[in-house]
Amino acid sequence: MDDPATAPWGLSISNADFEKLRAGFEPRDMDDKWAVSATDPDQSGNISIRVRRSWTGKEHYILAVKPSDGGSRAQIEAITWEQNKGGIYISECLGKKEAVMICRGLLGCDFDTLPYYDPSLLWNHPAAQIGASYEYWKRQATNVRGGR
Repeated sequence: MDDPATAPWGLSISNADFEKLRAGFEPRDMDDKWAVSATDPDQSGNISIRVRRSWTGKEHYILAVKPSDGGSRAQIEAITWEQNKGGIYISECLGKKEAVMICRGLLGCDFDTLPYYDPSLLWNHPAAQIGASYEYWKRQATNVRGGR
């Protein structure tokens, strides 16, 4: 990633969704634009789900996932995403939505605690439609977050 950002998430997911994320997706041909893979569990048992473009290998999202401990649901604890997509600024909110839409579309994840997101958001970014620059949108997001 050229301009990564990381944010906590705390998204509860079903064990079925956890298994779909862990299984991932390997592209069969050039029509498959995305690939999803999981790392081996770390010392705490957590895994990283890496979502990358299939033909460049460039990562766009990394989900830090904690498996179910038996009594609770699995949880996406954090997300790392690419903020700069060809000059279009991707906010935390949009990065999370995009990761969800890709995992729903490719892996069949439900993410039953989240609403439906229109997949056209992946291709019709508001910043691209009005011609604002990456720097403009990054400043806007910084101003909204109180200068962080």
